Amino acid sequence: MTAVLSSLQHKGKRGLNPAPLSVRLFFICLLLQAVSVRAWQSDKAVYSGSLRTIYDYRVQGDDEDHDGYAYWRVGARNMASGHVDVYTSGRAHDDLDGSAPSGGGDPFLGLQDTSRRDEIRLLQFYMELHDAKNKMALRIGRQYADVADYIHMDGAQAILYERGRLGGRLFAGQPVSFYSSTSGDLFAGASLVGRPWKGNRSRMTYARYEDDDRAVADDHCFIDVRQQVSDAFRARGYLSVMNDDVRMSGGDVYYTSRGDEVFSVRAGIRRWGTYDAQTRVYSPLLQTLGGQEPYTTAYGRFTRELLPWLHLAPGIYIRYPDADNSSNRRYERYNLGLIFRPEDALKANIGLEYWDVEDGGRFSGLSGQVEYEHRKLWEIAAGAAYLDYTYYRFSDFSVSADGGGIVAVEDGTRTEISPDTFTYFVRGKWNVSRNLALRLSGEVEDDSEEADLGYRVRATVEVRM
Repeated sequence: MTAVLSSLQHKGKRGLNPAPLSVRLFFICLLLQAVSVRAWQSDKAVYSGSLRTIYDYRVQGDDEDHDGYAYWRVGARNMASGHVDVYTSGRAHDDLDGSAPSGGGDPFLGLQDTSRRDEIRLLQFYMELHDAKNKMALRIGRQYADVADYIHMDGAQAILYERGRLGGRLFAGQPVSFYSSTSGDLFAGASLVGRPWKGNRSRMTYARYEDDDRAVADDHCFIDVRQQVSDAFRARGYLSVMNDDVRMSGGDVYYTSRGDEVFSVRAGIRRWGTYDAQTRVYSPLLQTLGGQEPYTTAYGRFTRELLPWLHLAPGIYIRYPDADNSSNRRYERYNLGLIFRPEDALKANIGLEYWDVEDGGRFSGLSGQVEYEHRKLWEIAAGAAYLDYTYYRFSDFSVSADGGGIVAVEDGTRTEISPDTFTYFVRGKWNVSRNLALRLSGEVEDDSEEADLGYRVRATVEVRM
């Protein structure tokens, strides 16, 4: 298993192989999966899978970008008389134009453009052995430890009676990162889950990460409590602690009316502690930009049926940092949506949005779209959006901008930039058969800050089984 995972993570150099490496590796993965499936076929077995390939083309003036993507998942459940499951999933990226990064002026520059290599990521590849009633299971291979912050690892999980009144699991393995080396690192832990009273499900998890490169160990504790108060109302609370410091805590409430008229509410609050690359989220942005200072967020949204064919959906999201700086800013976001559905096949919506950002920045927008679906055979949608935003650019010398005002400050010059943007899109989907679907979308963006229009075309082919 380890040798297979290592080979599937290989990155091929452009020009050595005319066919994308990701395509070949995908079929190798399918072949290995098929061998496992054939070995334990039974009348109870259920097979599923899909392969989605995407061509993404973007152009603005003299800059353009061609990319290919592939996403796959293949699984088989209840083989060997209902005792064996196998599953694999992953993604691949191919930089089709093969151009190296052109620097900060490239409007399409991203993390995937930091090298001229094709890339394949094997996200999951595991086998699960379980009893006929699925009360006990042993999962071996590449997987996510979903009870411990979804750590990605090559290892094993033993799951015992988690669907009953009291259960738990043990897990251990080597962490997986696509951005930094984890050679010699170890991740292991235990989790206990139970239903102490009616409507409640609570879980407590302890995990330890031993970092070989840093020669340190981090202790994590996770608590997750969920309560079904009534048919219409439920609540959730959670806490994540790392080395005695709170990483994240919060709570959410959900209410959905059971009457003839639709009325639902979602609200919550979260507290985030100091967050950096050492929390082992493997984020290249945190490794480059540094840590995230503590902050608090809160949100609320409700949906109300005004008429059988008309719904109102306002919402708010706020973010308040303990200390303001360029990478940790306060903002408040308000939005209002109107959803029209005069018939099952036709749907339209209009959205209003406004952001109030620290130090005078703001963002407002208006968007709308119309969708039509014909007997689940094909669908088409079209829409447009207008965005107007204001931000401030700092420099050590005086600059001017159309529509902007310049204000001198002690440490340089602050320039107000107030561009606006119009975006238009159309997309369609055709279900050719039960196993084949085609998608095509196009987008045009007109930004007053740019001399040229931006265009984007995405074509998708999805094969399902």
